[in-house]
Amino acid sequence: MMQNNSGSTRPVANPDPYPPIKVSRKNPYYAEMLYPAIRAQESEMTAITTYLYQHWILSDRFSDLGKTLMAISKVEMFHLYTIGELITMLGGDPRLANNACECWNADAIDYCQEVHHILAANIASEEGAAAFYQQTAKEIKDPCVSAVLNRLALDEILHVQIFREFLESDKRSV
Repeated sequence: MMQNNSGSTRPVANPDPYPPIKVSRKNPYYAEMLYPAIRAQESEMTAITTYLYQHWILSDRFSDLGKTLMAISKVEMFHLYTIGELITMLGGDPRLANNACECWNADAIDYCQEVHHILAANIASEEGAAAFYQQTAKEIKDPCVSAVLNRLALDEILHVQIFREFLESDKRSV
């Protein structure tokens, strides 16, 4: 269970327990299917660094949002760890670069500082992550891996709800 020790009072991880991080057997093809979650421009690495940046720039003006962003970034870090573990167990290499050695880099971060844009972009990103995990869980025929992916999707869906609440709250205060 992820602990929220960032100062945010709201839960940022779904309360359902995470299934064990394990695979039924090695399958490098399944590992390849998971690579986008750690090294694409719309990856967990991007989510972590984006939310950390947003925490830094918004905390003075929007304390609760800043704390929540930090807490969510920690959940995303657990997701990155989990996907890296699954890739390794499946026989893949969890490097943050594709086969052409094009590495993940900070150009993937959205550096916008306008709160409405930030929240809308975060909602779209989390919706995309949830859809990726749900679709990949359907395609992968390893029940252990699929269970983990479906559980990660629950966190992403919660993050969508949280960012929508902040967006609605911000619209009312304008």
